[in-house]
Amino acid sequence: MTGMSSAKPSPLPHPDLPSLSELAMFDTPVRDEGQYECQRAEGLNWEDVFATHARFSQCLLSDVTVTGGEWSNTIFADVRFEDSRLLAPELPASHWRDAEVVRGVASGVQWHDADVRRVHFEQVKLDAVNFRGAALTDVVFTECLLREVDFGGAKLTRVRFPGCTFEDADFSRAKLSDVDLRGARLHFKAGFDALRGATIDGGQLVELAPALAGYLGLKIG
Repeated sequence: MTGMSSAKPSPLPHPDLPSLSELAMFDTPVRDEGQYECQRAEGLNWEDVFATHARFSQCLLSDVTVTGGEWSNTIFADVRFEDSRLLAPELPASHWRDAEVVRGVASGVQWHDADVRRVHFEQVKLDAVNFRGAALTDVVFTECLLREVDFGGAKLTRVRFPGCTFEDADFSRAKLSDVDLRGARLHFKAGFDALRGATIDGGQLVELAPALAGYLGLKIG
């Protein structure tokens, strides 16, 4: 679990977005199998929307509230969410590529079985988010709060968490490869066995020692 990586961190994921003047304002309802390219939304409220198998490409979504709704198998490619709120949308088996989620809230989001690649979460409050069975590859969480986030059975590859705070995270049966937890405040409620694929620093090991001892059934005298 401990160790120092000499490899230089890969660049932060970043969407390929046109300039603001080249983005058309959203002027149509979001719907199943809809195609949305080079558009921007500001201050919209999408409540109980059904948008399965839709595709968002090169879109800027600012101050958008997504409440509930069905978004399974939707594709988000080169998309940036900023100052937005994701409140319990269903996003199972959705596909994310070269995206950013900056500031805002993700609460009760069902991201299970999603394919999340090259995505940057920055200053986002993730509360009771479900990543069970998801695949996260080249993902960075920067200065995020992860409260009761469930990574059970997920596969995390080259994922970093600089400046993050974990509260009651669950990594049960997760598979970690090149996961860097250094610089994060760690509190896990389950899944200590999965952490063998992670890197932490000495200070974090000391903080985790009581929980690890309890997990291993060790008595400290």
